[in-house]
Amino acid sequence: MARVWPAAIAVLLTVAVAGCGSSSPPRVGGASARVGPGPVAEVVSRDGYRFELHVSPNRAAVPNSFSVRIIRGGAPVRGAEVVSGITMLDMGMGSRSYALTETSPGVYSRSVPALVMVGRWALSFEVTPPGKAPFRVLLVDRANG
Repeated sequence: MARVWPAAIAVLLTVAVAGCGSSSPPRVGGASARVGPGPVAEVVSRDGYRFELHVSPNRAAVPNSFSVRIIRGGAPVRGAEVVSGITMLDMGMGSRSYALTETSPGVYSRSVPALVMVGRWALSFEVTPPGKAPFRVLLVDRANG
């Protein structure tokens, strides 16, 4: 029986350490802006594109409207693929991704209850314009209740 305890303790420690690593909050570097709390209206220039982000009402536990307007050379960028990634920064909760739909020329939108709790969120947007290289915009948001 005495020999079982050291092995059991080693297994429990391994499981505990592995579990701690998976629940730690992600780190975010290279954010273009910090936004919130409250409605977001932020403009970011990236790789020759003008990226206008709107989040409303930017509150936790309610549906939020995410809208981006993408312009290049003064013209709306039509037919792009826009995918948002939303990650809680204050605790390890995993990430969610949502495809945004083009609702008018160069404007991509989606309404979802993505900010499920109060705190800091990484809002990333992967934009792939037709026939062009993709680019990414990252913002750190603070959502209140």
